[in-house]
Amino acid sequence: MVSRIENNKTEPTDHTILLLCDALNISFEEYFSAVFGKKKNNLKTLTTVLSQYYQDNDRQKLDQLTQLLQSDTIKNPSDPFMRHYYLMSLSTLYHLDFLVASIDDQNELIDYFFNISYWQFYDLCLLANVVNMIHVERITPYISDILKQYATNNIPTASVETVSKILINALETSIIQKKDDFTRYLLDKIKKYKFNTDDFKFQTWLLFWTGVFENNNNKIRHAYSIATYLHQNITLKNFDKFLTITQTPSPFFEDTKKDTPKS
Repeated sequence: MVSRIENNKTEPTDHTILLLCDALNISFEEYFSAVFGKKKNNLKTLTTVLSQYYQDNDRQKLDQLTQLLQSDTIKNPSDPFMRHYYLMSLSTLYHLDFLVASIDDQNELIDYFFNISYWQFYDLCLLANVVNMIHVERITPYISDILKQYATNNIPTASVETVSKILINALETSIIQKKDDFTRYLLDKIKKYKFNTDDFKFQTWLLFWTGVFENNNNKIRHAYSIATYLHQNITLKNFDKFLTITQTPSPFFEDTKKDTPKS
């Protein structure tokens, strides 16, 4: 199995990687250090680990991984992939506190996205994982372009889940940054293109962000009910995290308050 992995004849699952790391007595961070410089397409593993660290609110591991990837970037200055991996990890770390990147880092990412004419899986993953640390007005044309490609069936089915992540993260970011015009624009676009109407997880998130944006507690409670019914525990945890960090009053204790959507 190890030989087949090393010769690119098979892809190890996340569970297999964990078993190998345990057997070799190395950490995930050491695995990344050994593998990512040699194998540029192992994006799924990186995003999985970043997502797990974010869900666990593990600042220490995120910080260690970010520093490791930054070190690898310095060692490989001509490798844009390593630089992107570092920015994705940095963005995940920032996401814990809803921080934005420096203007230089934002410009670097925007310059990269500007040159994309057809959005491939790698490009979509990169945007999905860094969108929260960019000022949302700067990503408007790229999200519009992605939705147009979706509407014309130019987005592969396998990439639709990644596009969903982009849209959900962009909605969250716009609400955090209080960019109401962008939030309204994005909600209108999603409705216009009838994006991913069969994905209950996406629709649950869409309902939650719509409720938050409109100050509509009924919609927020409804989103909680759907996620609970579908046993979407991670989604529920992230709902709670957003309400806690932003100090948003609980929608379950304001039944007497009239819900008034934004005009």
